[in-house]
Amino acid sequence: MYGVEHKLLSICYSLLMLLPAVAVRLVAGTFLIPAGIFSLLWFACSFFPLIFLFTIPINSLAIFYVLVAVFVFSISAMPFNWRVAFEKNKDKSRLNAKFDSGFLTIVLYLSVTASASLSVLTMTINGFTVEQVVFDLIRTSGKYAAFRSTEGLEYGAIGVLSTMFTYLCPVLGGLRIFAPKREWFFLISIAPSLMTMVTQSSKLAFLVSFCFYMAGAIIAKIYSNQMNLPKVSGLPKLILGTAVVVFLILISFVSRLGEFDPGSLGAISDPLLFSIYSYTLGQIYAFADFFSFTINQTAVNYFANEYYSWGAFTFASIFDMFGIGKDFPPGMYDESVWYRDVFETNLFTFFRGLIYDFGIVGSLIFIFVFGVFSHAVTWHVLRTTRAWFALSIVLALLVFIFMGYLFSVFVARYVFLIAAVTWLLLHINMYLNRVQKPLNVRCMIDS
Repeated sequence: MYGVEHKLLSICYSLLMLLPAVAVRLVAGTFLIPAGIFSLLWFACSFFPLIFLFTIPINSLAIFYVLVAVFVFSISAMPFNWRVAFEKNKDKSRLNAKFDSGFLTIVLYLSVTASASLSVLTMTINGFTVEQVVFDLIRTSGKYAAFRSTEGLEYGAIGVLSTMFTYLCPVLGGLRIFAPKREWFFLISIAPSLMTMVTQSSKLAFLVSFCFYMAGAIIAKIYSNQMNLPKVSGLPKLILGTAVVVFLILISFVSRLGEFDPGSLGAISDPLLFSIYSYTLGQIYAFADFFSFTINQTAVNYFANEYYSWGAFTFASIFDMFGIGKDFPPGMYDESVWYRDVFETNLFTFFRGLIYDFGIVGSLIFIFVFGVFSHAVTWHVLRTTRAWFALSIVLALLVFIFMGYLFSVFVARYVFLIAAVTWLLLHINMYLNRVQKPLNVRCMIDS
């Protein structure tokens, strides 16, 4: 098995992922372009699991592969003149975009209402009652999660619409990050996913929603010419908000444990830690085991031979649209990685899908091409005042990057659906603002 030297090497490789982020900051003047976000994200997603689960062995070559991927993705940003692009970006302002318009505000409130209503309707269609949700929340949430895991739920068009509105809300909330009452809009936009997390034990819904919120906030930053990381002054509010969210997440975890007795907190502490580690820290170790198997080194598990699937894993939803997709088991993979009652996960980061699709070298080539495309679209958005279509693509690309620690979010169609709806809403918003201006001028003349 892999000794402490592998763990120390892995930590060093993780720290080296900060170098591309610093280089991006020097070249572009900000961390908030795809390369900077990718580098910082993978530093955090590798460093903290390596530290907090220090005693768990890992193959350092897997972390070295991630390091190479981070460098490759960062290199793809270098051909673009970011200083010129950000200079052009100064022509934009919040007034250009009108992200805080009455139209988008109404759409946000309607989306929150629709999401909550359709979420309750989905549960009732599947045999749950409102009384069960209100008076037996933890047990009902656990049962719902169990049914979902065994594909025993009916979704249909109602489920699709519920998901769409749930993820559209944080996009609209993120676009309001510089508007008055932004804290309120954050809470209202994230509320549908919190409701889903608590009532249906779906942590993923909240995580995806938060990624959509962050993507919307970065787009708002572009239009506000404030491409800086959050300030330390906002730390108290961040801590308070995090504490509330963590409490709700713990409720969601507890619902997975079955019966809950407030007097037996000690008995559930170990299962609770097991769940937390499994959902937050185990993925990089799972990928390392898969990577070890792929390069014919010592691995705990035997993995299916699905190599050179040419996009079937990373872009499963697109393949499904054309009727040529693979049949995946629940969770996409049959294998899971377990380690001594510390964690168990069947999430292997999006790198497993990439390696299945294109091989080790091919996946690095894909990452470079994807990086060039991501930076080209971002560069275009910076240089153009109303590039709504490109902006919606940036939204989807950012969510893909944010979710890469778990899986490729392009396996789900909702990312493309939300991007398309966002593009449509921004076009309508622009049209309404153009119509309102002449009317306002006319009213001033008549008066």
